[in-house]
Amino acid sequence: MERAYDFIVVGAGASGAVLASRLAHTPNVPSVLLVEAGGSNDEAAYLSGADRYNVAFAAGSPLNWHYKTTPQTHLKGQVIDYSRGKGLGGSTAINFCGWTVGPRDDYDEWASIVGDERFAWSNVKNVLKRISNLDTRIPDQTMNHRINAKPHNHSTSGNLDLTYGESWLPDVGDIFTAAEQSGHRINPDVNNGDPIGMGMGSVCIAKGIRATSSSAYLSRTPPNLRVLVNTPVARVLFDGKRAIGVESIDGQQLIARKEVILAGGALNTPQILKLSGIGTKNELESLNISTVQELPMVGVNLQDHCFSTVGVVLEKDTALPPGPPTQSPTPMGWFKLPSVISSSEFQKLPLRVQKHMHKATVPAMEIATHSLPSFLAYEPADSETYVGAICLIMNPQSKGTVTLQSSDPSIAPLIDPKFLTHSFDQRVLIEGIREVMRIQSAPIFSSRTLKRLGPADDSDEAIWQHVKGNLRSSWHMSCTAMMGKSAEEAVVDSKFKVFGVEGLRVIDLSVCPFVMNTHTQSVAYVLGEIGADVLAEEYALGQVEVRGKAEPSSEEKL
Repeated sequence: MERAYDFIVVGAGASGAVLASRLAHTPNVPSVLLVEAGGSNDEAAYLSGADRYNVAFAAGSPLNWHYKTTPQTHLKGQVIDYSRGKGLGGSTAINFCGWTVGPRDDYDEWASIVGDERFAWSNVKNVLKRISNLDTRIPDQTMNHRINAKPHNHSTSGNLDLTYGESWLPDVGDIFTAAEQSGHRINPDVNNGDPIGMGMGSVCIAKGIRATSSSAYLSRTPPNLRVLVNTPVARVLFDGKRAIGVESIDGQQLIARKEVILAGGALNTPQILKLSGIGTKNELESLNISTVQELPMVGVNLQDHCFSTVGVVLEKDTALPPGPPTQSPTPMGWFKLPSVISSSEFQKLPLRVQKHMHKATVPAMEIATHSLPSFLAYEPADSETYVGAICLIMNPQSKGTVTLQSSDPSIAPLIDPKFLTHSFDQRVLIEGIREVMRIQSAPIFSSRTLKRLGPADDSDEAIWQHVKGNLRSSWHMSCTAMMGKSAEEAVVDSKFKVFGVEGLRVIDLSVCPFVMNTHTQSVAYVLGEIGADVLAEEYALGQVEVRGKAEPSSEEKL
């Protein structure tokens, strides 16, 4: 096997698979090595979205890193699942398959923060068209007046297959009626840059099969792209301040003639940076790791969308025809909450955050419905229908950490998201849960309601007591190697270059300056595409070739 390549990309998740594929398809055909800690995941490739999810979360699954947070002492000591995908496709191989792109104002804010228009909505909306292959048809024609994505806002020629599912529950329209009865507008396309309102996201599922970054971008690799699986990277190799390659846990040294790009995600990327001598000097020295470059922002600023759950148990409507056992995709709504904007907690936020949240497309919270009754330890009887919902906070201000507990790269880092440690986040979740409870009390549901599950009532105290024992992560970890204008406030610049060293970049969700107000796999794909554009331009590789997914070939992966 070759030991030297032009570019080495570490991590084959949403960003890494996209980046490696796009670089390899540039006219100058650079040699690219994509290194993945996990396996090929071939045995799960053709499972349905739901089956793949079940396999991935089984005990000991090779598709999952099985990370957990440190105990959240202020939340009754909860240890929260922090699963991350392992193997080709990364977390796109194990997530809920939801595809939402977020507010256009978020992207414009990102561009403003870092001073680079590549991250503005005017560019990102075109990048998204390179990614997506959306079938805009919906399976329930009676919902056409509510869900109606316009083809011209999307693409049918990108790599990633997206649909609105194959069949919906016969009563799925009830939650839209409830939202309308509660004063919310219906948004026929939450993926057009304005997510505000009740709507329906698409899913990465076509013909029953999950689409991943691997199936979408690595289904046929050109000769100049090699994929090396089952090879966890221990550290980046340096010659002085220049990155020259990587070393695997088993001692393989792989050389990069031009650059090393980390795409391990918001948990593993800061771990690798620190193991490589980039981080806070005190932390590194405490583990006998030599400091290559002190960067205090590595592994801090961890942001995520946490959520809590509520539900109502209804009399089953026996007049409805039978439908699928679950709803996919799930109805989703993003709302602005006047009670949040008028709160004292909001008034204490930095003025820039306040200004951003006042923008037209930026929500305070998200509701996603048809959540599992197991979230509230309930098993519906045959005569009952359960309507569950989760409330996710947007614009979280709590900031966590990823730290090393050992210099041994095989030992997981310590992950402390510090969920709800900021008073604003507490206010958003209390107000958001109250709003979800109000929607679930709408006339469409109230006449059939048998019982309510969740807080004892809608008071601040009752909601907070419920939340403290019922909190989960949406697995949208971001911002641990954030992008900015200087090493004092960030880890990488707007070209993804790590401050203070040469030949090393980070291109994954860890570079986000704030966690985007959406389900973040789309952002990870966007970063891979933009990163490829940046590198192709800088190294005169020629224009990135935009091509759709090819049929699998017999080419062998290492």
